[in-house]
Amino acid sequence: MILKLHEIISQITNMSRRKSTQAILDGRVKVNGRIETYPRLDVFPESSEILLDGNRLIFSSEEKVVYLVNKPIGYLSAMSDDRGRKTLSDLVSDRIKERVFHVGRLDQDSCGLILMTNDGDLSNLVSHPASEIEKTYVVGIKGKLTDRDLEAVKGGLTLGDGFKTSPAKIRLVRSDGDFSKYAITIHEGHKREIREIFRVLNKSVSSLVRVSIGPLSISLVPNPGDIKRLSRKEIALLENGAHRKAPKKAQRKNNFGS
Repeated sequence: MILKLHEIISQITNMSRRKSTQAILDGRVKVNGRIETYPRLDVFPESSEILLDGNRLIFSSEEKVVYLVNKPIGYLSAMSDDRGRKTLSDLVSDRIKERVFHVGRLDQDSCGLILMTNDGDLSNLVSHPASEIEKTYVVGIKGKLTDRDLEAVKGGLTLGDGFKTSPAKIRLVRSDGDFSKYAITIHEGHKREIREIFRVLNKSVSSLVRVSIGPLSISLVPNPGDIKRLSRKEIALLENGAHRKAPKKAQRKNNFGS
């Protein structure tokens, strides 16, 4: 199994990804006797000697698992926080025995589906841009989008930071005149992309829920805080969807236990 160096440091020490990355950039990490300063270095954690500040880090080879979590509003997509804010670790630590990390993220003020796993190969596969795994969100706004707005989203638009979005799917879920909800499906992971799309359309997002990741629906974990360990079949569906798009170097065989 191959993991990125910063992922290994984060998993073993429970440091945040940001802190793990900084430790590597600061030259505090050695891999097989050599100082490594590239956080995304591919490493075989089970067969490599990894030192942090001179202390050897031991990677535990656990059964590979994947959990689907319905993240409530108010939790950071992180495993620790310097400021004492609630994190995913606080949410799952008494219910998930394996040492897991999150795949992707949701804003603190957003809720819905997020994957947690101890399998770096699956994380890399699902996160790889070429996998193009669709993620659907239900977004609440004041007012209603115009036909022109809808066509702009469907065709792709330029965000405030210059990022050009790929064409997205969008449909009206319901509207009462003063308030509307839209289902929008994207396959990218640009930072705060959904909120930024609506910002370009001069609409402020009042609620945002991720309701699906590929074939996985929020109906599997319908309530905020719900957690489900995915079955072999559910994992295979997720992986197979990614395999159809991802380049060969990002692909791998299904090797999860049930």
